[in-house]
Amino acid sequence: MATIRDIARLAEVSPATVSRVLNLDESISVSLETKKRIFEVAENLSYQKPNRSPKSTSNNLNIGLIHCCNELQELNDPYFLSIRIGIDEECKTNNLNLHKVYKDDVIANHFPAESLDGMILLGRFEENQIDIFRKYSDNIVFLHGTSSHFEFDSVQVDFRQITRDVLDYLIAKGHTKIAYIGGREKVLGASDLLTDDRESEFIDYLSRLNLYNPSYIRVGHYDFKDGYELMHSLIKANANNLPSCVFMASDSLAIGGIRALNELGLSIPETISIIGCNDIPASQYTSPTLSTIKIYTKFMGELGVKLLLEQINDIRKEKIKVTIPHKLIVRESC
Repeated sequence: MATIRDIARLAEVSPATVSRVLNLDESISVSLETKKRIFEVAENLSYQKPNRSPKSTSNNLNIGLIHCCNELQELNDPYFLSIRIGIDEECKTNNLNLHKVYKDDVIANHFPAESLDGMILLGRFEENQIDIFRKYSDNIVFLHGTSSHFEFDSVQVDFRQITRDVLDYLIAKGHTKIAYIGGREKVLGASDLLTDDRESEFIDYLSRLNLYNPSYIRVGHYDFKDGYELMHSLIKANANNLPSCVFMASDSLAIGGIRALNELGLSIPETISIIGCNDIPASQYTSPTLSTIKIYTKFMGELGVKLLLEQINDIRKEKIKVTIPHKLIVRESC
């Protein structure tokens, strides 16, 4: 495992700055670019990838990336940052010109005037948005989101299976009072928030076992602030009947939740266990270190580029959906 000092040396900042940034300390005064550099260094050090020489290409391919987040949102929940880094690196390996458009950017200011050879859509998008993107290219891959009827290639995470794996583990450890803190996603181009598969499966699974307690559910946004505030709300509302464990649907939420429990004087895991989701680099540096589900997000980005090249090179006609692997990482918090 890379140390805080390893990250600090490569990011050219102090170890204290690395620690505070990775633990989402909002009081630290550093630029967005510095935060971004620290997260990217930490991500790269946590993912050991074989060195590969860049491949030569006969045509100078232009690839567009439409990102559902802006750069600040990407740092608040580094799940998407890790996917994007995988896209960046695979494009470099294949000598592809990558044109990135973050949320709220004007597409025309970032994409070349001519049509793109292919596009990656990172996140969930409304149909009318997708129609706009198709004007640039018919070669499209979805990452995290999907399309109906196998219209496009997609690479996804099975969040329902992840939730079942978490609950299987917790119940095997004897937990019966299990709480959930999660978030809702905004679909780009839509006004409604999407109910998360983790939340739905959590309720379904525990209801089948007669273990579901509605007062143990808290839902907000996928960021550190909501993890902190929702944990305070959960503990206050259940002071006389505390859960023994909280499944937090992202590591960013979990980092906020850990801080709230530490402030409240509730020991982790002796009083309440915590388990997160994503295994962002910061999960190795929390106190206590965070048990979580590792999702192979960087590989997800790399695979998206590979699938796109198969379309561009006319290797196959059929569209496919690929589910990315995950595994449970047990650390000190659970």
